[in-house]
Amino acid sequence: MIQMNNAVETIREKLFSLQDLSYKNFHSKLMPDIDPSLIIGIRIPELRKLAKEINGSPDAELFLASLPHKYYEENNLHSFIISMMKDYDECLSAFEKFLPFIDNWATCDGAKPKVFLKHPEKIYPKIKEWLYSKE
Repeated sequence: MIQMNNAVETIREKLFSLQDLSYKNFHSKLMPDIDPSLIIGIRIPELRKLAKEINGSPDAELFLASLPHKYYEENNLHSFIISMMKDYDECLSAFEKFLPFIDNWATCDGAKPKVFLKHPEKIYPKIKEWLYSKE
């Protein structure tokens, strides 16, 4: 547990080092249902760059296991890391664990696992299941 907390704190420090307060103010207005105190204010290209940087690291693995996250950008980072996974089954498992925590349009739009495109026959029934879920 200590190791997981350290990984999350390390990643959170990196996130706050990328903070842009004017972007936070702008972006907060696009998502009125999210408490502005839970938005750090990081531009998407910077967040994607961080995801590529930490992808596959022990800290990233611990971060993915640390649901739920506190900040909006942590959820986006989570979705970007999942989207880079190359193994279909691993990606599907990670995506299904994360799915209940997607609570806004921007995080939903950022979750684009490329590996799903390679397996339309497998993912289509899952998409239907998710769409018709009461959750």
